[in-house]
Amino acid sequence: MIIVLGLAIAIAAGRHRTGHAVIPPSKSAPPAGIQFGANTGVLFNSGAYSPATIDAQLKALAATGVTVARSDAPWEATEPTPPSGNLHHYNWAFDDTIAGDLAANGLTWLPIIDYSAPWARAVPSQDHSAPDPAEYADYAGALAARYGPGGSFWQAHPSLTAHPVETYEIWNEPDNPVFWSPAPNPTAYANLYLSARDAIEAAQPSARVIVGGLTKPATFLPALVSAAPALRHQLDGVAIHPYGGSPQAVLDNVRTARSTLQSLGLGSVPLYVTEFGWTTSPPGSLDYLNARLRPSYIEQTLTLLGHTSCGLADVILYAWMTPERNRHDSQDWFGIHPPTGGGTPDTAAFAAGVHAAASGPTGPTGATGASGATGATGASSATGATGSAC
Repeated sequence: MIIVLGLAIAIAAGRHRTGHAVIPPSKSAPPAGIQFGANTGVLFNSGAYSPATIDAQLKALAATGVTVARSDAPWEATEPTPPSGNLHHYNWAFDDTIAGDLAANGLTWLPIIDYSAPWARAVPSQDHSAPDPAEYADYAGALAARYGPGGSFWQAHPSLTAHPVETYEIWNEPDNPVFWSPAPNPTAYANLYLSARDAIEAAQPSARVIVGGLTKPATFLPALVSAAPALRHQLDGVAIHPYGGSPQAVLDNVRTARSTLQSLGLGSVPLYVTEFGWTTSPPGSLDYLNARLRPSYIEQTLTLLGHTSCGLADVILYAWMTPERNRHDSQDWFGIHPPTGGGTPDTAAFAAGVHAAASGPTGPTGATGASGATGATGASSATGATGSAC
């Protein structure tokens, strides 16, 4: 692998962490229309797939009509060694592959900026432990300078149709002890978010910087705002992971997140559903669903979310493809598109759901779709003439 040394990104001295920055207000109005997509991290992160396989998978994903792919932008891979003084040495090879492959297939990258570089971890042996917020912010700013509009990556690849990054997700599930070790810390996360947002804004003023996908927004968001009241004016969006046992349960979890924001006086802040989905093996595992039911659940959920008034900006399935190797590992069976390619009832239902969701509130009202299913709670519940209230 060729090592690419990133340019040192000089972030303005008035960054949030100094306490002197004038941080731009939030972009509280939701983007026009909902963007749909799928998580593609496994394709890139595992290192198990050839460029040809990755390209074929992304072509199949784009053919469903989606426009966004969510995938990690791993700080731990991009900056494995600490900076020399103020000079950062970024190896952009991994990130460049993601940005280039997605753009070549007409997809916009939604990067999850994660996890802690080995030299910047609160717990040295744990990459999911809290990072040094100042160093993390430097990486976030450098990422925006490279992949945002007019960024150095696009300048270096003029033959590639640019699909610059528009939205940056700060960490993944910071309210989950699996991803924020040793335990979630609203104060520490608020500092991380504000520091990263300031750095990204300095490089890309138009960027949306969103709270990393929450599993328990009803408890974590109030704690977050209490820990850092300044967040009331600096939230560009909140990502959530509203996993549920049925399409209606997913919608109910979205409604809970919206209600929580409203109770905090943040009703105009857009929500980003950056993960929802079901695994089909093994039975009894978390988020398990019988494979026969999954196509209809996917289509119904997309249709419901596409026609709700919950202020959604993105709806992103977890996941497009997973390895399908170990029947005892639930993470291997969330993917809806086989590693070897080819259509499935899941992918047909996903495409039909994206189409139905994007058709507007006057679209189909319970008509049978590709998966052979009607609305999530009856013939007319999925897409009523005026959409679903939040």
